[in-house]
Amino acid sequence: MCPICWISGFIAAIFGGSLLAVVNHPISWIISILLIAYAAYKFYEAKQKGKKMSEDTKARNRKTIFRFIQGVVLGSVVTAAIFYSLTHKEHERMHDLLEKHGIEKHDH
Repeated sequence: MCPICWISGFIAAIFGGSLLAVVNHPISWIISILLIAYAAYKFYEAKQKGKKMSEDTKARNRKTIFRFIQGVVLGSVVTAAIFYSLTHKEHERMHDLLEKHGIEKHDH
């Protein structure tokens, strides 16, 4: 597998899927579909380039891709922890306010 092709496809798939999940507009749907199609093409291209590589190169590329995925997962966890710590008090305050006015029952 070509690591640059694979990583480019992975990033395009993340952006395409995120845009499709968050934005509700036909233009964004078209952009999302194009990004996801581009990601599929990059995955296909990586697979085709990988057929021509030696086993040593394939193993090195798998390690590169694995390190990239580790970075994405670690970055996501750290970002979630930071944002949770920054917004937890406000989140609780809003739930308390809603319960006070009888709008929402919420058990934490």
